[in-house]
Amino acid sequence: MADDFFGKSEQTEKNFNGVQLSLVLPVYNEVKSIGHILNEFYSEIGSKVGMEIIVREGGSTDGTKEALIKLSQSIPMKSILEDEKGGYMRDVKDGLRQADADYVLFIDSDGQYVSSDFWKLYEKRDDYDMIIGYKTKRADPPHRVLLSKVFHTVVRVLFKLPLHDPDCGYRIMKKRVIDSVLEEVKFLEYSFWSEFTVRAFKKGFKLLEVPIQHRRRLSGNTKLYTPRKLLKIITSQFMGLLKLWIELRTYMRV
Repeated sequence: MADDFFGKSEQTEKNFNGVQLSLVLPVYNEVKSIGHILNEFYSEIGSKVGMEIIVREGGSTDGTKEALIKLSQSIPMKSILEDEKGGYMRDVKDGLRQADADYVLFIDSDGQYVSSDFWKLYEKRDDYDMIIGYKTKRADPPHRVLLSKVFHTVVRVLFKLPLHDPDCGYRIMKKRVIDSVLEEVKFLEYSFWSEFTVRAFKKGFKLLEVPIQHRRRLSGNTKLYTPRKLLKIITSQFMGLLKLWIELRTYMRV
C-alpha cells in the first residue's frame, strides 16, 4: 500500500500555492545520492520558480524511504512511498499523475543530470510542448552506449522520429501532453520515455531536443543492464517496438 506524505517546512505553503512547475522523479534504492539530487535541484530552481516536488519511491530496501522522510523536513515535497517494488513504468506513471502544474519537469534519480541545464529547457517552454534533453556525450559503460545507439536508430527509422535521444530521462513537458499520452504507454517496459515520445510525436505535439550534460552516477551502478539480463531486455524492447508499430499503424500512418 502506498503511503503519501507532504514534507513540512516554512516554505511548504509558498511552494504548493501558485505552483508553476511540478518536478517529478521516481526513486528506487538511491539512499546515497537522493539527498544530493533533491538539494541540488531545489536550490537551483526552487528559489526562482514556484515548484512542487513529487517523489515516487517504490519498494526500496536500502534506507531510501527513511532518507526521504528526513529530507522532507528541509525540502517541501510530496512523497509516494510503496512497500513493494512496482517497476520504473508504474513509478513514473504514478508520479506524473500527481503533477498539478501546467509544466512538468521529469528527472531520473541516478544523479547523472545537471540542475543548471534546466534553464536551457525551460526557456523554450512556450514554443514547444515537450523539450527533451539530448546527451551529446553519454557517461555510461560502452555496452549501454552501444545498445542505446542501436535502439534509438531503430526507433527513429521505424517511426520517422526526428530526435537523437527519445528515451532521455530529463525533460520538460506541458501537462496537456501527459494528459493525452500517459495512459496509452504500455509496451516498452525498459524504455518508457521512448514510447511516450513516439506517441506524443504521432499526436502532433511539438518536440525539441536541447543538448545537456551527462555525468557518471553519483553512487553505485545500475543493476538493470547486467550481462545476465541483456537478452531478456533486448527481446522485450524489440517485441515492444513491434507491438507499438502495429498499434500505431492500425490507427494512423506511422
